[in-house]
This record gives sequence, structure tokens and C-alpha cells, in this order.
Amino acid sequence: MSFLYDSLYFCNSLLNKFMMKKITLIAALFFSAVSFAQVASTSFEEALIGDQYMDTGDAAVAHDLVNNTDQAEVDFTASGNEIGVDASYVPYDTPSDGLTDGDFVGATDFTPTSEVEYTDGVQGYQISDVDGNYILTFDAVDLTNTSATTVSIDYFLAETGYEGDGTVNESGSDRMRIYVKDLTNSTEIDILNTEGSDINDLGIEGAWITGTAAVLPATTVQLVVEVRTNAGTEALFLDRMFIDGETLGVDTNNAVAFSVSPNPATSNVQINSTVNGEMNVAVYSILGNKVMSTTTTGNLDISALNSGVYLVQITQGATTATQKLVVK
Repeated sequence: MSFLYDSLYFCNSLLNKFMMKKITLIAALFFSAVSFAQVASTSFEEALIGDQYMDTGDAAVAHDLVNNTDQAEVDFTASGNEIGVDASYVPYDTPSDGLTDGDFVGATDFTPTSEVEYTDGVQGYQISDVDGNYILTFDAVDLTNTSATTVSIDYFLAETGYEGDGTVNESGSDRMRIYVKDLTNSTEIDILNTEGSDINDLGIEGAWITGTAAVLPATTVQLVVEVRTNAGTEALFLDRMFIDGETLGVDTNNAVAFSVSPNPATSNVQINSTVNGEMNVAVYSILGNKVMSTTTTGNLDISALNSGVYLVQITQGATTATQKLVVK
């Protein structure tokens, strides 16, 4: 339910935390190359662990969560190789205790079970017994100069008795959602969404699962985790969040440049390159679905495409670029 994220944004604004952090990709300056690389990641290894978290805010209103001395960090500012996260709370429609009674949330080295360890390192992030809605928002990541990008995260649901189908914002209606916000196109891509189902029936408890979502190139994206539970045994553990993609270098001495014309177009467009030869072309809808893939030396037949906005990914040799195309 998007109202959770809207509430988070509102309360963050009240707390002057509306400025979104971004990790900007730095393109190689002297080599024309495409290399597969990890764009952003965290395994929560640099976050501080501590005692049970005790929220000092009002459990009856939506608010940002802050780190408390000697307690597990719920927020983490990007440091070293790890992306940052920011936690917030939204109450039930009929508010409960929330996190004011002390709960196990935030960075931890407590493993999901005595036999199951974390997938990367010795720490992870735990969310349990929220008595409301817990929203964990990762730093926004700028995917300029990337393509073939995937957002992934490992998650573990404790194997226990969940309640309800998550369709109402109240105790006993457990719900978990992990999704990517495409901030450029104002869309959301689900990795996990249990709403409408009893979590017990989904067969996703008791083991690490790697959830992934493919995202469009040249966008800004943000991973969000939303959890609604009312018991300590109803726990979600997170680890090894990463964004992988092809980072595009630029040769300043012999740069390859592309253009698409006419634009807007109706039936055919010409793809122009400063270098002769074939080009591999993939066309994506604004929702990230690949709708066309072909090889051409210039002409591209788009007569089968519906009217709308598309992204054209062009690869020639070791150079890849993305152009926006409007089909009338």
C-alpha cells in the first residue's frame, strides 16, 4: 500500500530529512569500455549493533526513527563501501505500542536461527514485533551511465505463525513488501509483496531467498522495505543488498556518440553513430519491459510499437548508450 511510503515522506519532510542521498556513478575518463560492476551495496557490516531498540517517539503518529545510544542502529549513513538506510514508523489505523516497548529492530549479529548464518559477513538487519508498520528506505542510487541493471537483496522470514492477509492496516494483518521505486519514472517494482495472502501459505519461510528486480538504465532508484507484524517471532532478516550493472566508460579522444531521429516518430527512425558498423538495439517500455531487440546499421522499424515513451539502448562495440524515444 503506497500510503505507507507517502506517510514516510511526509514525516521525513517534517523532520527536515527530505533531501535524498544519492550515490553517483563515476564513469571511466580515459577508456571506452563496458564493465560489469557492483554499483552500490550493503551487508550492514559497518552499522553499529547494540541493545534492544526503544523508540522515544509517539507511537500514535507516523514519524522518523533515530538512533539511540547503546541501542541497535536503525539508521545508517553511507560509509566506506556500504549504502545508507533510513528507518521510519507508521502506526496502525488504531495505534498500538509500536516500538516504544522495546523491540529487536535494526543492525544485529543475532542470526535467524542457530543453524542459519548471514549470507555475507556476520551482521544483518532485523525487523520484528513492530506493532505497526516499519519502513526501511535505502539511499537513492543514480544509474546514469549504467545498463542491464539489477537490484537484489537477501531476505529471511522467520518460520512461525503469521496472521491475516495484510489487506488492512491493523494488528493481526501481517504484511511484508520489498520493492524498488523508480524515482525517474514514478513507478514501483515489487521484489516481494505478501498483501492478499497469509504469509504461512507462501512457502517463503525458514530459508534465505535472493530477491531481484530489473530496473531501467539511466534512472534513479531506491529500495524500500515495509514490514507489519505484531509478535517477536514474526521477524524479517535482511542481508547482502546490491545493485549490479554495466558501467559505461567514455573515451575522450575517440568518443562514440549516438542519436535517434526523427523524434517523435511514427513508423521508422534512424539511429546515427559516429562510428560505422552494426549496432545492437533494445527498446524498453517505460515500465522496464523489453519490447524489441534487433541489429541494425541505422534504420529501426517501430511501426509495431504503441504510442508512448520508450528507452532505446544502443550498443556498438564496447560502447552502450540510452536514448529516449517518443512514438506518436
